[in-house]
Amino acid sequence: MSDVIAQNPYAMPGSQLQEVSAPGQAPSIAEALNRGYDFSIGDLLSEAWQKTKGTKGIIWGGFLVFYAALFAASFVMIMVMSLFGAIGAVGMAGLADGSGDGLLAAGVFGFVLMGLAFLLVMLAVVYPFVAGINMVGIRQAAGQPVRFGEVFSHFGRTLPLLGAAILMGILVNLGFMLFILPGLYLAVAFILTIPLIVERKLSAWDAMMTSCKAINQHWFKVFFLYIVLGIILTISMIPLMIGLIWTFPLFIVAQGVLYRTIFGVLPAPAN
Repeated sequence: MSDVIAQNPYAMPGSQLQEVSAPGQAPSIAEALNRGYDFSIGDLLSEAWQKTKGTKGIIWGGFLVFYAALFAASFVMIMVMSLFGAIGAVGMAGLADGSGDGLLAAGVFGFVLMGLAFLLVMLAVVYPFVAGINMVGIRQAAGQPVRFGEVFSHFGRTLPLLGAAILMGILVNLGFMLFILPGLYLAVAFILTIPLIVERKLSAWDAMMTSCKAINQHWFKVFFLYIVLGIILTISMIPLMIGLIWTFPLFIVAQGVLYRTIFGVLPAPAN
């Protein structure tokens, strides 16, 4: 009977969250959420530390290339915004004789518009990179090949990543402004949204909800995991930030181990 239903061309199509995985493969999202998970913070950090070997050069090399490109893009955007600021200043000077009203309005409107454009461009550049760094940790945690190009290979998912960045920013900041605790809860609950968008190709909203459902199973344990990681990062910055060479890759791989523990990891795409 099930075979007949499966072959029925008029049957409702299954969603991406309901697909059943084949034996030996990573579980589907629904299977991962239903099976549950657990972890020890100490064991997770120990495994992550052992797996940081081979990732430090990729992660820090990616950061250097990324920040060089981000600096160049920021310089161009700031120059353009300065131009609109200069137009507004000329408009201000012309207010004395009544000739600068239109110029002032154009300058102010242009400045605000460019500010919003600058923010969107920065988010559109930053989040695919963050996704790539996360995927380096996930690939390493899953024992899959890790390559430098992984850091910059997810710009094809820019739109859902940008949508998630905007939605998460609004909801988390609203939560902090209202009662603080809702913002803290959402900041932790959304922690796996970005890798879900690129690793499982979910939409922004589906990834956010899936991350919430998964983290809710052990919210406090995940919260304390990130508290411990934050303490490790803070201590490592004391001697001229040299310790970050090791602790930041640890942070990235630890996130990868957490993700793999909850969802498993699909096979890496062929080069």
